[in-house]
Amino acid sequence: MSLSRECPSCALSVDQDESTCSYCGYEFPETSNSVRWVAWLMAALLVWPLIELFKWIF
Repeated sequence: MSLSRECPSCALSVDQDESTCSYCGYEFPETSNSVRWVAWLMAALLVWPLIELFKWIF
């Protein structure tokens, strides 16, 4: 079972691997690896203080 995403143009469910919608032809933008790394880094920087706080409290 593959993951799917919704086309913002026609609301059709499209496989995650597809780069265009088969119904309306909408082209999904590619996300670069640098954007993914920045997102993971920001998530880690937000979660890390919470982990340290819980260690200090408990």
